[in-house]
Amino acid sequence: MNNNNIQEILLREHNRDKKLTYYAFALYAVIGVIVIMFLSRILLSRFTGNESTSTPIYYKLIIPVILIGFGFTILKKIKALNNRHLLIEKLFDDLNAGKKASSITQFVDYKITLPLGKIRVRLYPVNFLCFSIQNEVYNLPVPLGIEPDFKVLLSGVNIDHVNNLKENLNSDKVIETIESVPLKTIPEFKEYADTELAPVLKNLEKSRKKGLSFLIIGIVFSVLVVGGFMFFNYTKAADLASNPENASSYASSIFIVFGILCVIIYLVYIPIMKKRYKQIGDSGENYTSFKEQIFKKMIAFINPAFQYVEHGYIGARELRELDIFRDKNYDVTGNDQILGSYNGVPFQYCDLYMSHTPTFRLQNESPEEVFSGQFFMAKFNKTFSTQIVISPKAGISEYIIGNSFSSNIVKPSGKIMLEDPEFTKMFDVYANDQVEARYILTPATMQNIKDIAHKAKGNLFFFFINNKIIAANNNRINKFETGVTTKLNPELLVSFYEDLYKQFSIIDDLKLNINIWKQQAN
Repeated sequence: MNNNNIQEILLREHNRDKKLTYYAFALYAVIGVIVIMFLSRILLSRFTGNESTSTPIYYKLIIPVILIGFGFTILKKIKALNNRHLLIEKLFDDLNAGKKASSITQFVDYKITLPLGKIRVRLYPVNFLCFSIQNEVYNLPVPLGIEPDFKVLLSGVNIDHVNNLKENLNSDKVIETIESVPLKTIPEFKEYADTELAPVLKNLEKSRKKGLSFLIIGIVFSVLVVGGFMFFNYTKAADLASNPENASSYASSIFIVFGILCVIIYLVYIPIMKKRYKQIGDSGENYTSFKEQIFKKMIAFINPAFQYVEHGYIGARELRELDIFRDKNYDVTGNDQILGSYNGVPFQYCDLYMSHTPTFRLQNESPEEVFSGQFFMAKFNKTFSTQIVISPKAGISEYIIGNSFSSNIVKPSGKIMLEDPEFTKMFDVYANDQVEARYILTPATMQNIKDIAHKAKGNLFFFFINNKIIAANNNRINKFETGVTTKLNPELLVSFYEDLYKQFSIIDDLKLNINIWKQQAN
């Protein structure tokens, strides 16, 4: 799939969403007319009869104001829908020019929601991605099937190159034994960080502190507004208790004060904050660009040939092709994808999040979290036909609350007892072919897996399938993330590099760069 394919699919999804939106508007318009007719009968006598003189003027304006606001919102939405195809064309012009997106969020918009008591019937879901490119905000419908590829484009990465790296991992080509090049050590990275990354990191930290000060100002402002409103309400309530005849003036005061606060927030506070954030972004020292300005260089320090995709991850289609999960409609997202070949071994890595939403669920029931952690996949140095699943022993807490990831894995029917007592205490091993499983899980391989598990924190699962090895660490941690409250200092960089070092050490620890069959033949 290339840029043109993705653009065509987005335009088709745009037209689909546009049609569904118009259908929803028509339905809500009919419902709105019925509601207005019903309310008009109730309120007509109060607004036009003898009681109208005692009804405050702002009460009479409520319905017209609501109707005008609703109509304005609908017209604005229709205009945006009619012009969205131009926005998509502009987006791909920007992407082809080398620009990249930031602050990507995802949500599902149900075009029609029908409340039926405690049950809500939600119809016609459309998946949306919201992101920004140089202060231009995009809110586009994106089919789930192309979302991983689209996020590669949004990361400013050549999608053809990424696809070639994935083909190397999935090909049947046998790994050739090459001379191993060791990972650069922690002291070597510290020296590199002090000379190359420290100046940039210092500027990003200044930006972070500015962002934190804006956040604090916003919190203080909100507290003052809410506190002031509550104080005003309390004093007026006390006055009302002693002077009930002032009820009308009290309601008017509340209405006026609330309106003034809304005007101040909309016309003064929000524009000031937007301007300050834009100044930070235009300065080139935005702390949110940490991954582009720092983390990307850390990956290149390990190996310049590695491809880093900030918003990339292993998509649902790729996971289904692995045949390690039960057949469900999983929601999959992630970030920090790294692809390439290390010491001749093709691999890919990412932070991954998987969840599952049952078809029928309670209104407030959240999706079931299936996996949250690091997903590492590399080509194995032996050809095999059996599937092997190595699952960590369940702890007491997992017996009580369950392990959603383990319960969603497709495990072979045969459980194998191996000769390594320590390994058996740490893991359960499942495979259909015991002979081939023992051939793959040699004493040296089991020792290496134990060493890797001791280094990792979390629940580390191993899979041997389709001539690949997968290490999935369900530790519920999204690594390499920074925010306005995260101090950007050299210690943070060292911590990140140590995590990367442990991840790529899997290839060295399991000696995946050595063609064992060829060595045995010699």
